[in-house]
Amino acid sequence: MRSAGNEAERDMTTTALPKKPSRKARLPADRTHSEDGVDLTLIRWMLSLTPAERLQVLQYNIAAIMKLRNQC
Repeated sequence: MRSAGNEAERDMTTTALPKKPSRKARLPADRTHSEDGVDLTLIRWMLSLTPAERLQVLQYNIAAIMKLRNQC
């Protein structure tokens, strides 16, 4: 009789990973917006930062929002 843990392990090892999109399906690096209107330059910029730098940017944005809210 198999235990539930063994079945879960077997399922994880036999599950196929999603395939990477083909080169044609990938977005070129020079595109600034996705088809949905998402600004890709902001995403690339945030991904170029270290996690500590991303946190610093977000903390600055929170402080700016809080300052604006207190002025109303």
